[in-house]
Amino acid sequence: MRLSGICVYKHEATSNIDVESENDIMALVHELARQKTVILISHRLANVVPSEQIYVMEHGAVVQAGTHTALLAQGGLYGELWKSQQALEHVGKEAAP
Repeated sequence: MRLSGICVYKHEATSNIDVESENDIMALVHELARQKTVILISHRLANVVPSEQIYVMEHGAVVQAGTHTALLAQGGLYGELWKSQQALEHVGKEAAP
C-alpha cells in the first residue's frame, strides 16, 4: 500500500454515462493508482480486473478477496457475478453480422 495518499472512487457516480467517457475516467483512475492507494467501489467487475486486491462483499461482509484471476479460480460469488456480467455485456454480439 502506498501511503502518500488514499483516493476513494465510487463507480456509481459514473454509471449512467456513455462507455467512452467511462473508459476515459477509469483509465485516469488506474493511472492514479500507480502513484497512490486507490479504493475503487464498483458494481461493474470489468473495471476492477487490473486491481492488485479485490474484496467481494455480500450483505455487508467480505466473502472473498484476491486478484481477478485468483477469484475466478476460486469460483464463488465473484465468479458467478463475472459470468453474469460478461453474458450481459455480450448479448447480441454473437448474432451481429
